[in-house]
Amino acid sequence: MFIIAQLSDLHVRSPGKLAYDDVDTNAMFHNAIDAVLSLDPRPDCVVVSGDLTDCGLEEEYEVVAAGLARLPMPVFVIPGNHDRREQLISSLRPRHRYLPPDGFINFVVDDFPLRLVFLDSVETGSIHGTFCAARQQWLRDALAAGRGKPTVVVIHHPPFLVGADGMDDLRLLGAEALDAIIKDHPEIERVLCGHYHRSITAHYAGTVGYVIPSTAHQVALDLRPGRSNRFIMEPPGFALHVWRPNMGISSHLVPVGDHGSPFEIATDQDHPGTDRDNGLPALLVRAGAVVNEAAAKLVAMQTTPLRTERKDHLDIVTEADLASEAIVVAGLKALTPDAGILAEESGASPGDNGARWIIDPLDGTINYARGLPWFSVTVAYEVGGETKLGLINAPDIGMTARYLAGEGATIDGVPACVSTTRSLSDAVISVILTSHFSPEEVRRTTRVIELLGRVVRGVRIVVSGALETTMVASGRLDGFVSLKADIVSHAAAMPMVWAGGGQVTTLTGRPCRNDDLDKIASNGLIHEELLALLRQALQ
Repeated sequence: MFIIAQLSDLHVRSPGKLAYDDVDTNAMFHNAIDAVLSLDPRPDCVVVSGDLTDCGLEEEYEVVAAGLARLPMPVFVIPGNHDRREQLISSLRPRHRYLPPDGFINFVVDDFPLRLVFLDSVETGSIHGTFCAARQQWLRDALAAGRGKPTVVVIHHPPFLVGADGMDDLRLLGAEALDAIIKDHPEIERVLCGHYHRSITAHYAGTVGYVIPSTAHQVALDLRPGRSNRFIMEPPGFALHVWRPNMGISSHLVPVGDHGSPFEIATDQDHPGTDRDNGLPALLVRAGAVVNEAAAKLVAMQTTPLRTERKDHLDIVTEADLASEAIVVAGLKALTPDAGILAEESGASPGDNGARWIIDPLDGTINYARGLPWFSVTVAYEVGGETKLGLINAPDIGMTARYLAGEGATIDGVPACVSTTRSLSDAVISVILTSHFSPEEVRRTTRVIELLGRVVRGVRIVVSGALETTMVASGRLDGFVSLKADIVSHAAAMPMVWAGGGQVTTLTGRPCRNDDLDKIASNGLIHEELLALLRQALQ
């Protein structure tokens, strides 16, 4: 896959000046650069299709040069009618060595799987563009040298009509010659333009012509005959052009600005076409909202005085555990009335459909009660002994994890991926040693910790099984050891490790079931070495 980010019509002004006495184009230029830098994956290159500056002044190009220097990928620019060709070359060529030393700014970039041909369409002193005989011959020669390689042409002035008289009056004049050249080269997959400050797509000369909006102000759409252009502060934007050898190019408009965070698509069960027997993606989203509500409740209660009761041995339960569980149980029952419930505090209640929710409303209660951040709300939806979806929200450290059978797991929006550590001597391992362990279980665990401490790079005792297992899935930990793991803390997290390429087994090496007590998770690369050490410690 090859990705081009196309920016255009920056209209950068001298520092402290506004375009048209009203538009802070410099700030909007840097906003666009920020937006490009935030992309994942990042583009392979950036092209700027003209009007880098508003007046073509040296101090304006200094602002442009500094902004473009923030981009780590290759950047290629051509002039527009607001640019001054000689000043652009003088100011930018020290960093942009592809620019010719003088004359028309025509050049070819042939370093990528897609060939990029840049055309200078500027007619000095005019708003419209031209395509003179010299530029025509240069383009013929440049395209012939490509020998049919997939190609994109970048030019400031659109050579095609768009149906808006105010824009069409400013197009490339003498475009018939360009039309004929483009038609002779079917390898040209796009003709990319700027100038019109709008997103416009047109069928052109056997290919696709694409105009992108400005990174600042836009031209108001007016299709009435004879109407002139006016500016409007519609959202700024740029384009991403994605090329694959078996697909060609697809072009995507990217608005610049804060438009909120992405959220999951949850089709209503009554929507036509919804498969009522396959609603796990929608259930994941709705259950996620329930878990988030419970996590927010825990955050709100952590700084208040908490009633605490002793539970098993030295373990405790707080009123926050109970409040979180009440939210989760009620919310999940409303979503799936026929499913059973297995919850940390209230225990089991059977269902009618072979499915059940496994809930730890506050995994890491002792951490939570002491104001420590290592706790989470953990929920798994199990069908036939297999976790179909899992949700973990650790609000104090800002970690959220999701698992969906058949689709995999994400942690903080990133696909689960275990570490690449290949030796225990380089590994960081977390071990559970908690208050509900019997004296014998404490002795067994301390033997494990003692031996690990001699061999591994680091041993951690966090005592939040869901959190620690998820950290293995994300590559932050290399392994996790629990010799007495309850089902509620791990049912959501174990499949995330598998989805990330790791292993979760018992001490015997058998893949874990939800109800197994001993759970050993790792990146897989150190698993056999870790199991051998554990068996040595426990023999």
